[in-house]
Amino acid sequence: MSRIHILKGFSDVDSALWVLKYHPGPQSRSDLVQIVRDKGYTVANKDYEIILLLIKWGIARRNPSELTHKGKEFYALWERNRDVAIDVLHGLQYGLWTKHLRTQNTESWSYREVCNYLWDSDSLPERDDVISHIYNNLSYLDIDPENAAFDGKSVNHAYDWLLPLSPQMFEGVRETANGRNFRNATFKRRSHCSTALFLMGLDWVARESGSIYGDLWMIGEEQRRQVCRFCLIDETRFDFMFNETLRRFSAYLSVRRSGGLYIVINNEPQISDF
Repeated sequence: MSRIHILKGFSDVDSALWVLKYHPGPQSRSDLVQIVRDKGYTVANKDYEIILLLIKWGIARRNPSELTHKGKEFYALWERNRDVAIDVLHGLQYGLWTKHLRTQNTESWSYREVCNYLWDSDSLPERDDVISHIYNNLSYLDIDPENAAFDGKSVNHAYDWLLPLSPQMFEGVRETANGRNFRNATFKRRSHCSTALFLMGLDWVARESGSIYGDLWMIGEEQRRQVCRFCLIDETRFDFMFNETLRRFSAYLSVRRSGGLYIVINNEPQISDF
């Protein structure tokens, strides 16, 4: 089966970062689970799949299981500014897939498509509609729908990563004994995001357009839309967020406004600067 299923893991991020920092070594995932349980953490996913995700995002490595340099920077951000760190996790998951390598990191493509479908709808669609959207677009990945596995659980796992974002996009989600209930919930785009995520969005759109660091490229209507989708913010908030990001990260961005909006991203954004 082709891997387009989205893994659940947000509830285990805190314990995973802790154990990878303070107990690095050649441990299996089951070993790590035992260590964090002994510390008093609750493990939401018995398979501790968060480790697989952190490895994919460059935050952790296996053999030995430990944080990478990027992971140590992220853990410092997680401890210092949790809302920004959660935004960054969204950006890492959304931006891992690239059209330049369409058949790789396809679970990131699924997450991206769920986010895009929500953003395009600006409301909470029926879960079956989200599933149909995924299957209807699998040809873009050269995946036969008969060999793919994406279901309601995958949709819920995507929502598991989206619910902690601030400002919140979901309202009316109920916690029940059987998990979260979205029956009467609503969704709306965010009014803003962190400047760190907005910078990541600009960087992702530039990468997907084929630009490299130091290139001058134009931000037209489609590029604005793509950045707002990436950040899950309303399109009317682009100018506000762009100006805030330019003030915060002027070392990364050069701007020319003659005849349109043109920017240069000077270097790859670093988590240590967030």
